[in-house]
Amino acid sequence: MRSKKKFILYLATSLILSWNLATPCAAAIQKWNSTLPENSYFKISDGLTERVEFWMKIYSHYNTNQGVFHLIDDPSFVLGEVDFTSITENAVLSGYEKQKQIQKLTELKRQELIQKWKISDPKKVRLQMGLKDRMQKAFFISGRYLPTMEKIFQKKGLPIELTRLVFVESSFNVLAQSKVGASGLWQIMPSVARPLGYMQAHYDKRNHPFYATELAAEILKTNYQKLESWPLAITAYNHGLNGIKRMVQNNQTNQLEDLIESENVSRSWGFASKNFYACFLAVLEVEKNAHSLFGEQLFQSKLQTVKQINLPKALPQSQILQLFNGSMTRFKQMNPHLHWNKITRRKKLPAGLPLIVPADTYHLVARLHSSL
Repeated sequence: MRSKKKFILYLATSLILSWNLATPCAAAIQKWNSTLPENSYFKISDGLTERVEFWMKIYSHYNTNQGVFHLIDDPSFVLGEVDFTSITENAVLSGYEKQKQIQKLTELKRQELIQKWKISDPKKVRLQMGLKDRMQKAFFISGRYLPTMEKIFQKKGLPIELTRLVFVESSFNVLAQSKVGASGLWQIMPSVARPLGYMQAHYDKRNHPFYATELAAEILKTNYQKLESWPLAITAYNHGLNGIKRMVQNNQTNQLEDLIESENVSRSWGFASKNFYACFLAVLEVEKNAHSLFGEQLFQSKLQTVKQINLPKALPQSQILQLFNGSMTRFKQMNPHLHWNKITRRKKLPAGLPLIVPADTYHLVARLHSSL
């Protein structure tokens, strides 16, 4: 059942990514160009080198139809590979049949490797699927958001490299949702967002690209102030600040590598938390070497020229659509934070609603308002 859910989630994510990439015009596309600084705050320590190299391969070598089996406590110890391409590209099979065959092949390969390596505890064997094609899509979409994200982080005195955590968290999928309730590009939890008023009846600012970025920057800034270590501060973004602080105190160390190897940790200190910082470092390395890893024909969407507004008063939905050339599809694409199941049922959109509108139609906002 769990494998089936993962497969359905993968298909849904693929569709969402395709939706984000919906037929951009040629003028909105440019060659990929990294804006990472040459001298980075973030260096790969000897203790994390093998983990980072593992994740670099996941992001740049294996695609989402390919995976590697590895030891859960040592990702660099790769036991074997698996490839589902012949199944996923079989036009004769239904989606359910593909999922069933993938599950069968996964278990056969897992058992084969357990016997080959004489592994006593099957739970120590983990399958990690590749992300190369998903990473390439993320590179494309990121062009719409990264310049603004970098400005927000610079304004708060934070290294712009931190904006690349979005590659790890959501691959720039604006509609990303996790099974534990995290949402949006930055995968922010309800417990963090709700007290700040981010989650309201008609919208969820966790899915607003810019409001979410501002909150993520504040979280990371607070983490660093409390922990005085970027590896720990970044890991705390995934695991939680209080959890990291307790482990630092219990282990009398502020070295992430020591916490990864320690047995004096909380139950929630799992695979994702242990590898979060290594994934981040791997993403930085992959971006720095993007052209050699993905080829010279690597493109990105240009920055969206938009304005952020709050409706001064309730306005008819039909008139709001004038800001989007009458296109409901464009309205939805530019405002992923709105609760569309509620919005579409309303003739008027409520006052105070945060909207993202095309910059070239911003002048119409005042005109619409004054005409009512």
